[in-house]
Amino acid sequence: MNDAAPPAVGPRIALLDAAVANQIAAGEVVERPASIVKELVENALDAGATRITIRLDDGGKRLVRVTDNGSGMGPQDARLAFARHATSKLRSADDLLDIASFGFRGEALASILAVAKVTLTTRRAADDVGIRLCGAGGVDLAEEPAGCAPGTDIQVEDLFFNVPARLKFLRTGSTETGRILDLVETLALARPDLHLTLWAANKKVLDFPPDNDASARASAVLGPQVARRLFAVQGQGEYGVTALLSEPALNHVGPGQLRILVNGRPVSDRTLQQAVAQAYGTLLERGRYPVGVLWIDCPAGTVDVNVHPAKSEVRFAAQGNVFGSVVRAIGAMLAETPWIRTQLPSSRTVVDATTAQPWEPSMPLEASQAALIKTDWSAAPTPMVVDVAAPEPPRPATPEPQLLPIGGPAAGQWAALRYVGQVGNCYLVCQDERAMVVIDQHAAHERVLFERFVVGLRAGALPSQVLLIPLAVPLAPAEVVALTEETELLARLGFEVAAGGPRLVRVLAQPLLLRDKDVAPHVRQLAASLLAGGRDGALVERLERHAATLACHSAFRAGDVLHAADVHALLGEMDGVDLSAYCPHGRPVWTRVPLGDIARWFGRP
Repeated sequence: MNDAAPPAVGPRIALLDAAVANQIAAGEVVERPASIVKELVENALDAGATRITIRLDDGGKRLVRVTDNGSGMGPQDARLAFARHATSKLRSADDLLDIASFGFRGEALASILAVAKVTLTTRRAADDVGIRLCGAGGVDLAEEPAGCAPGTDIQVEDLFFNVPARLKFLRTGSTETGRILDLVETLALARPDLHLTLWAANKKVLDFPPDNDASARASAVLGPQVARRLFAVQGQGEYGVTALLSEPALNHVGPGQLRILVNGRPVSDRTLQQAVAQAYGTLLERGRYPVGVLWIDCPAGTVDVNVHPAKSEVRFAAQGNVFGSVVRAIGAMLAETPWIRTQLPSSRTVVDATTAQPWEPSMPLEASQAALIKTDWSAAPTPMVVDVAAPEPPRPATPEPQLLPIGGPAAGQWAALRYVGQVGNCYLVCQDERAMVVIDQHAAHERVLFERFVVGLRAGALPSQVLLIPLAVPLAPAEVVALTEETELLARLGFEVAAGGPRLVRVLAQPLLLRDKDVAPHVRQLAASLLAGGRDGALVERLERHAATLACHSAFRAGDVLHAADVHALLGEMDGVDLSAYCPHGRPVWTRVPLGDIARWFGRP
């Protein structure tokens, strides 16, 4: 029998080493070089700077340098700036309810120092000499006097040099530069009075001289071609809502080109993005957003900016009220534009939605009336969708239409269908001996084009056609970077592009399958798709994903009037590919209703 005492067990919980704790905390604040630029520029703005210069090397991975003409710091403040939880913006917990500055967490420089090599040089105007502090990896700072201009200069070098596990998650230098370009442009929109300059690899990429006109600054940031297609929004009420938003034809996949600023602070807020989307309603496809800028000014104490480590999100005390203010303001702008129109199917006269009588549920929906519902922008909306349907008389239960099995009719049978007509300028009604076949013209054409693209891709690359005159396509700087980095993918898709400047790409060749199409929208769509996450995954998966995008935007659209010859050509093309029952985005291509089911609808045996 063993009477030996069990071995002693030490504590399982221990305090982390200070350096490790700082590196972990830095992960909340410093995600990539753009995070550093954001923190340093916001600190410069809080210091009263009116001129800020940013210099990058290798997308900020090798160097981020921010120089400002702000108030500068004395030796004691400069040293305290690197201490955790040290800030000049707060003195008590009550101050958290009324934040008027950009930065206030009190740990930005400490977090940056934990994962990079940092040199800070600063001087107040009243001081004869400045101070320079140098450190790396969170160790003690070396200090020396320095001769320098009033203001602050911070150099951050070799980001994540001591955390290689995080370094490998950074993208290429040009990709990281694209993220910083987008950030700096948004900051320029927040502060039109600021002179903001960005240099990358010793080249001046952005230069925004001070301009107190927000519209002029928006034109400088977004480009004059985009600015000409923007419409002003001006809301009245508790929340100041102003915006410059594009016509529906100018839109992007995802909200990446919709800049939102709350009390001058750039934020990414899904509630506000959805408010914009709801205001546009059916003028935009689901998942697409207008291009432009939305400014919201909230009273003190109604917005909490301390809910995200990177200060990229906010929380509103009355979220529904803010949502409603945005929808009403944008709706008022939309009501004055010519976009909301419909056609009477009989007379084909155009009805202007800004003067049409609002539809009420009690009004009969007669065939001669336009199927138009005008939104009542005067009512305060809430972030929810309510379906209101007009009452209609009871009718016999209708059998559910059945989808054709995968593979559809036998080879050659699509062209053998008898074409009956087009319904709603969207659905093609055909007939065989036993059933009515209804085809979604967009989904079917999209599937046909997708299969043709995929066949070409499996052969190596889509056939390409060199353009005699290169096509210039204006894009956002980040989109230019995304496209010019993906030469292999674009070549496989049949495109050849080259940067024509920070806001322009030149299309040198395009897919032969798009020779009769305006290729500019396809280039913009590819760029937006790449920025929206289309750069992840294996090359084959990405090629098929972007092939689906090209097919979608090359196909017949809902609303296109097709002549019989167009329909017969489409049916013939459906016979020529391995057609699935669904389009590449998962929507059904066709449905089949047996003639016997139709007979039962009308009480026939």
